[in-house]
Amino acid sequence: MNEEKLTDKANTLCLYKILEQYSDEEHVLTMKDIISKFYDDFGLKIDRRTVYSSIKTLQNLKYDVSDFEENRRGYFLRTRLFEPSELRLMMDAVYSMNSIPQKQTNDLIDKLQSTCSVHQKKLYRHLFASEPDKKTQNRSVFFNIDSLETAIADRVKVEFTYMEYGLDRRLHPRRKDRYVVSPYSMVCDNKKYYMLCIKDGKQDLSFYRIDLMKDIKILDEPVAMPSSRVDLNTARKTVYAYAGQPEEIRLRCKNSAIGGIVDQFGSGVRIEPQNDGYFIARIKAVPKGVMYWTMQYLTEVEILSPASMRQAAIEMIKNNPYGV
Repeated sequence: MNEEKLTDKANTLCLYKILEQYSDEEHVLTMKDIISKFYDDFGLKIDRRTVYSSIKTLQNLKYDVSDFEENRRGYFLRTRLFEPSELRLMMDAVYSMNSIPQKQTNDLIDKLQSTCSVHQKKLYRHLFASEPDKKTQNRSVFFNIDSLETAIADRVKVEFTYMEYGLDRRLHPRRKDRYVVSPYSMVCDNKKYYMLCIKDGKQDLSFYRIDLMKDIKILDEPVAMPSSRVDLNTARKTVYAYAGQPEEIRLRCKNSAIGGIVDQFGSGVRIEPQNDGYFIARIKAVPKGVMYWTMQYLTEVEILSPASMRQAAIEMIKNNPYGV
C-alpha cells in the first residue's frame, strides 16, 4: 500500500474521531472548525479538498454524516453506536452493580461516554453511584470473569479462594482450603454476578459470587459432566441465587402485592384472582430463595405450599430476634 493511500486512510480516521468527539445535531462543525481540529488534535495541516474527500469516504462506508449540502450549516455525525437513552440505561446499570469495583465503574463509564460528543457528555454529569460504599473491594472482578469465560469455553475446572467480609469490613478467606469446581455459566441476580458450577463430589448446581472469588486458577482437568447434562434452566428459577431444585409454589397475596410479584417472577406468573382482595400466585422456583423473598412482604404474602416451605417460614418467623 503506497504512502498516499495510507495518508488518505489516516485522514478519514481522524475526521471520524473529530466528528464523533465534537459534533452532534446541536453542534454542527463548519469546514473551518474541522480544519482547525485536525491541527489542534493531530498536528495535521489539511485543505478543504481533503476534508471533502474524507467525508465522502465515510458516507460511502455507511457512516451517517450529515453534510453542508444537506443541512446548509456544516457537518455532524448524526447517528452513533448508542442512542442517548441506551447510553443512560447502561451507565445506570454499571453504577448500580455492586459487583463492579469503583475504579472499574469509573473506567466503564468513561468508555461508554467516549461514544458520545463532548457536548452530550454534559448531559450525564449528574449521574453517580447512589451507594458507592456498597461497591466490592475486590479489584479482580474483570480478571475473574475473563478466567471463568476461558474455563467454561474449554470445559475445564477451576480452583479459587472464596472470600467473606469480617467485622473489620474487609474481605478474608472463608476457609483455608481452596474450592475446586466445574464452571458452566455466569448469571446476574439481585445486582450481583454469580458463577454457576458443580462442586467436586456434588451433583447439584451451586452459586458463587464472582466478586468474592480470588486467585482463580484454571485447571487442566475436564469438568465433572458435559454442559448438555447440566440443567442451567434452573438458574432462571432462583431467587437471591439460592441453589436447589425448582418446585411448584403457591402464594396467597394481597392485590397490592401484584407489582412485587411481577417484578420478581415475571409476567408469566400464573394469577388466580379471589373475591376477598387477594389472589393466588403459582410459580415454579427454588423454595429457599422465595421464602426469604416473602419476608419482605409478611403482611401481604402468605406461603400456602409446599408444606415444608411453609413450615420453614413459620420457624424463621418464630425465631426472630425481637421476641414477638
